[in-house]
Amino acid sequence: MIFLDALSNAEGQMTDTLSAVAHAFAVGWGTGLKALLARPAALFYLAAFAALVVFVMGGLRGGGRAGYQRGRFLTSNEKSFLMALDVALGQNYRAFAQVRLAELANPTIGANPASRRQALNGVMAKSVDFVICDVLTLDPVAAIEVDDRSHLLPERQQRDAFVNAVFLEIGLPLMRVKARRAY
Repeated sequence: MIFLDALSNAEGQMTDTLSAVAHAFAVGWGTGLKALLARPAALFYLAAFAALVVFVMGGLRGGGRAGYQRGRFLTSNEKSFLMALDVALGQNYRAFAQVRLAELANPTIGANPASRRQALNGVMAKSVDFVICDVLTLDPVAAIEVDDRSHLLPERQQRDAFVNAVFLEIGLPLMRVKARRAY
């Protein structure tokens, strides 16, 4: 109880001090500076307030952006598969690696905005291992997923079922190839 009384008194003193300084600044800069310098507690309160603002604003901005480091583009298995795929495709087709599903599947136009946003979110962060395109038009003709052991996990199987359904809906063949040591 004594602590709360002391806290209440401190708040009152701070309010009175800052109020007096604010009124002095209302009269003029010179008067305000004199009042501020005559009350050292006011300087402390303003410094504490400024520090709080800097701290809060720094926290809101996230303390700077995160840095980057080079990521892995393809697994060694995917690289091996791509080399074999390029040979097998010959000169009429071209393979592209790690293509975002959102580049291949767009939400239907007639859907309401909320449904379109939900559909777009479903494909935005997903990709397929390879997309095969006609070399002259660069139109996609098929997609390939190289399924390693991670595709046995329940959450990965849900993702695979979703991707299968999207490809079925857009009418683009999706081939699944079991990962091997060599191709």
